Amino acid sequence: MIIGIVGAEAAKFTEAGEAAARKIIRELLSVPRVVACVSGGCHLGGADIYAEEEAKRLGIPIRVHKPAQRSWNEGYKPRNILIAQDADVLYNFVVDVLPEGYRGMRFPGCYHCGTTDHVKSGGCWTAKYAAQLGKEVYWTRIHNQNP
Repeated sequence: MIIGIVGAEAAKFTEAGEAAARKIIRELLSVPRVVACVSGGCHLGGADIYAEEEAKRLGIPIRVHKPAQRSWNEGYKPRNILIAQDADVLYNFVVDVLPEGYRGMRFPGCYHCGTTDHVKSGGCWTAKYAAQLGKEVYWTRIHNQNP
């Protein structure tokens, strides 16, 4: 089984949120049926990079689809489609709240999902696309405990 892991960028995780995400990623990748992990190599860090690092620690092969450009149509969208196509099961790591002092763009909720129970993540677009392909998809909501 090839597990796809996508989700929020590093700046959207607190220290506690990152630790929780990494623990779950290690558990997912430790399942004996897992033969590889696929992700997107996000230049902003976060779930993609946590997946790469944890897969390497466990000796799990990782397939990284980096965007050809930092634009939606020529970069992120084709990259996200490849991730969804490659994965047998896809996990999208989202956070419940932004960390204090977060300086990026803010939205009232996730416009991909039409919900306020988690912060917007590009991983949601990829997860929804994978679901359209008939893949198993799971949203993993990380409780971002602020210190």
